[in-house]
Amino acid sequence: MRDLKNTLLIVFVFLIAFSSCSGLRKADNKVVNVNIDSVYNHILMDSILVSGWYYIIETNNGFKRQLDKSDEFYFVDPRPILVKDHFDKIELFETDFKGQYPDYIGLEIRINKEYVNLWATATEKSIGKRLGLIIDNKLVNAPQVNARIEGGMTALNRSVYSKEELKKFKTRLK
Repeated sequence: MRDLKNTLLIVFVFLIAFSSCSGLRKADNKVVNVNIDSVYNHILMDSILVSGWYYIIETNNGFKRQLDKSDEFYFVDPRPILVKDHFDKIELFETDFKGQYPDYIGLEIRINKEYVNLWATATEKSIGKRLGLIIDNKLVNAPQVNARIEGGMTALNRSVYSKEELKKFKTRLK
């Protein structure tokens, strides 16, 4: 008798677990199919990231973001490396870049001296990989890191933003 009770209990628990994890739900006496993958992707796209620098990761365990003004997508580790409170000075810069671009405009970001070593370590860890700059929950830059950056400087210099757009970014990062 005890084995029968245990078997029935196991079957009952299995049925409850199966029905709750099946991806189906009943609403207004209708069976509605819920695509768990689309729900997960929606969560990844809608999760809020504060303004700052992040690691771009290879797996889809991060928050999926489209690089602004691009058709590229990346997964961003939700733990920031630096946030805007770690920035000391933010300035626009212009140069002719030796004639390669007519108006080469960018946003120079100086990191607070207390966090320069953190930035240097993060860039060293990321050599050959990408880091992502998020401003207002939008991926605005995802450069590949080629070397350790020790001077406490970083920049947004994709040459896809107008001077006015960069001024808005500057204001949002202060």
